[in-house]
Amino acid sequence: MLALFAALAPIAQAALRIPFELISFVMLAPAFASLVVVVRPSWMPPWWSPVRALRVAAATVAACVAVIVFIVTLAALTDRVPSWDAPGIASPLWAFLPLQALGVLSEELGWRGVVQRAGERLAPPIVVATIAGFLFGATHLGYWSLGPIPLLTFAVTATLMSLAIFTLFDGSVWQRMLPAVVIHLGVNLGIASLAAPDEPLATTLPALVAAMAMLAVAVIVRALAPWRRRMSARAMDGSPRDPSSPA
Repeated sequence: MLALFAALAPIAQAALRIPFELISFVMLAPAFASLVVVVRPSWMPPWWSPVRALRVAAATVAACVAVIVFIVTLAALTDRVPSWDAPGIASPLWAFLPLQALGVLSEELGWRGVVQRAGERLAPPIVVATIAGFLFGATHLGYWSLGPIPLLTFAVTATLMSLAIFTLFDGSVWQRMLPAVVIHLGVNLGIASLAAPDEPLATTLPALVAAMAMLAVAVIVRALAPWRRRMSARAMDGSPRDPSSPA
């Protein structure tokens, strides 16, 4: 299904004469392919349970921090400054940003939504996130002509992005989409704002290293989450901590 919609997407885009600079219809293919679960609901286990809004907000803030680290790291490694006038960012921004967000949401609903949840019937969640991330990167057909090393580099970079999203998101599928879209859209915009004309920056070693830094931030934030929740609970309780009690 994914391959079918991905093949039809360029034809539809050409027929509608929508510039690729604004949005690529291929980005919508995962969401359309995921509609198969409407026809075959037995293929899907029950969806994830929702969590409190505060946890979703915290995950989204952490996603923003992780994206900033990605962009700063990539800017430092390439010795460039992000620019809204970069060739990879189309104008007008009022049209570009919403369409890019729509495309990213479509991809995330497919890969980090349906594929992730369906795959969890067969393998541990982190394994599914790793495989889905690699496949997401490896199926970017536009990079195939660059050769195996750039394609593999991008696939690993996409895997690291997938793991960063997996590390932070929580709750129902729609709650998970908030940090997922923030990270994915932030990575796309960061690369587009730093890339030279016709440069496949996402397939380079600096992008891979920046994704490693982003994942590291996500892991650190997730590791600190239980401690932060304990501190918040104590603050709300208003009682002093007993020095003899365990942390």
